[in-house]
Amino acid sequence: MASIIITQDRKVRIAIIFLAIIYMVGLMGSLSFNPNIIQLSWLNLLVSSIVLFAFHKGKNFYFWLWMVGVFQAGYVLEMFGVKTGRIFGEYIYGNNLGYKLNDVPVIIGINWIMLCYCAYHVATKMLEKWKPENEKMLEYSLIALSAFLMVFIDFFIEQLAPQLDFWYWKNQVPPIQNYTAWFIFSFCFVFFYQKLKLPSSNPIAKWLFMFQLLFFIGLNLANYF
Repeated sequence: MASIIITQDRKVRIAIIFLAIIYMVGLMGSLSFNPNIIQLSWLNLLVSSIVLFAFHKGKNFYFWLWMVGVFQAGYVLEMFGVKTGRIFGEYIYGNNLGYKLNDVPVIIGINWIMLCYCAYHVATKMLEKWKPENEKMLEYSLIALSAFLMVFIDFFIEQLAPQLDFWYWKNQVPPIQNYTAWFIFSFCFVFFYQKLKLPSSNPIAKWLFMFQLLFFIGLNLANYF
């Protein structure tokens, strides 16, 4: 029996189609705020991250160091944020992001990793043709753009978080403090990714970021109209 050889390009196409399907199904189910679909949000994030990092090249010690560091830092920041209200503002988590430890869903640590990773890869793609004379300018522009992309996608998520039972703000409106904190911590996480000289080329990253962004923009538009 002849073996079937799947090329790397074919694997990439299959992964993109797979992600497109699960986000489309999620969008269709979430448009009616179907609880059975929304309760699987944590699983969607977990599967998305597995697919994403399956295409990461160079899983060396520094890559795992960054992954573990961002997971722990992201989770601890959220934990102190929920307990004190001094980091992002006063908020509590709902029940649709899966298992919670110390009132914070464990998947949040993975979400910090995935979004920072994707944002950096998208920023790298956006600035790939820009060749400033000062290399430091390019480095910090990449980091700043990555952090901006993190805040940009978070803005659309925040508008729907209570309806999706993700999290709830004390005054029902996310404070400016939240977006400021997102920018600062995203900047720091991406800064270390760059300083560790980890790869900035993953064929899935830009697609996953786009699917997530379109998912939340679509829900916002449907909710608005």
